[in-house]
Amino acid sequence: MQERYRFDEASYDAIASAGLHWTDAQEVLHGKPLVRHHIGAVLRVMGQDRRDRWILVALIEEAIDNEFLVVAARFMDTAEIAVVERIFREGTES
Repeated sequence: MQERYRFDEASYDAIASAGLHWTDAQEVLHGKPLVRHHIGAVLRVMGQDRRDRWILVALIEEAIDNEFLVVAARFMDTAEIAVVERIFREGTES
């Protein structure tokens, strides 16, 4: 079953306050390759948009299976990018 991502007004506001557009988050969510951390109801997705900018998107799992509400997105810092690049290079997650 495919995941569905939902945005609400708070999503748009949080993403805009980080200097991003909601479509930047959308590009990361539907792009490849990605690093995903799913802990409990929280999902963090890290990847690049079409302009090769590293972005982290935070989501909360909703009551409906495989549906997630986008709650924030932001540019990743240098240390986070280094970890994700190492994961891609080595093929392991740490």
